[in-house]
Amino acid sequence: MPTNIGLPSLTITFQAAARAAANRSKRGYVGVFVRDAQAQGVHQLSSAALIPSALGAENQAYIARAFTGSDRGVPSRVTAVVIATGTTDTTALEAGLKLIEGMSLDYIAPPPDVTAAEKTLLETWVKNRRAAYFTEKLVEPNPATPPDDMGIIAFTETDDAIEEGDTTYTAAEYASRIAGVLAGIPAGMSATYAQLPELTAVTPRDTDDLEDAVNDGELVLMHDGLVAKIARGVNSLTTVPANGSADWSKIKIVEGMDLITYYLRTTIQNEYVGRYPNTYDNKQVLVTAVSTFLQELEAQGVLNPGESWCEIDVEAQERWMASQGVDISSMTEQEIREYQTGSWVFIRAGGRLVDAMEDFAVAVDCLSDLLAA
Repeated sequence: MPTNIGLPSLTITFQAAARAAANRSKRGYVGVFVRDAQAQGVHQLSSAALIPSALGAENQAYIARAFTGSDRGVPSRVTAVVIATGTTDTTALEAGLKLIEGMSLDYIAPPPDVTAAEKTLLETWVKNRRAAYFTEKLVEPNPATPPDDMGIIAFTETDDAIEEGDTTYTAAEYASRIAGVLAGIPAGMSATYAQLPELTAVTPRDTDDLEDAVNDGELVLMHDGLVAKIARGVNSLTTVPANGSADWSKIKIVEGMDLITYYLRTTIQNEYVGRYPNTYDNKQVLVTAVSTFLQELEAQGVLNPGESWCEIDVEAQERWMASQGVDISSMTEQEIREYQTGSWVFIRAGGRLVDAMEDFAVAVDCLSDLLAA
């Protein structure tokens, strides 16, 4: 029997974590940086009406664009980070990043006048955060070199080609708008063809140009003569890791992966680590709780129904035992599962994220042909 652990309470905790992950995937969080001499610091905003009025008009507009979202949804929160003016070095941005280290955001938009050095800083910061299982992804306008990273969206548009009537934007000035669109899209949808109805023109590209840009890991805009839209919801990953999948280049898939990993790991850390004896029975309770977490996400439409699973990782446990000099040659698999592994817990889990409908092959039989037959 499990030792000193309440299965019902742990199960409820993991169910709550799954619902939090599902809700976060419907309306995410955006971090927007601006430079201003006024209202410096972090401002948690639930609507554009709360943007500090002391900020300059262009900064207010940049933050407001993050709230716009798309016809598929809007973000639930925008965190405005107002840093000191001046772009001679990265000191102000470094200070701003320190202010949000205790937060968990989904998409980051840099200052609209972001420098090359600051882009490099942001890339490094996001990669380090993601290595620590946070969920930030960077919308980087016109990166100097391809980032080739699933946590970085290379928003590539010709400066001043983005037009809203008589107003033109650089890619950097429009980055907050893209971050807000991505954060507002729920788990069952993708950013592909998400509309930007206010735009009257974008960088002109023909079909081949659009396809090349997408294949190069660039998020680009298109205008079909009626409305502007995101051509394809891709991040900058073009080199798939040996243990990875081509799907990792899709923003939607990475968003689901991030939230599941983040909420699963933080729930284990907060509710399990250090609290219970490391017995086989308690490991099985954790396996059951994680299974509950994944099944709840299936019910929420984040994972494909009936395909999630969790179990003790026998292979990892075997490797650990071998490193400790344990002879496993005569042991059964069940004996390996039940072996006491010190402070280490080895479990493995999986499931399949639900993709969105993006590619279609439609065969149409002409009615006149059918009648003639």
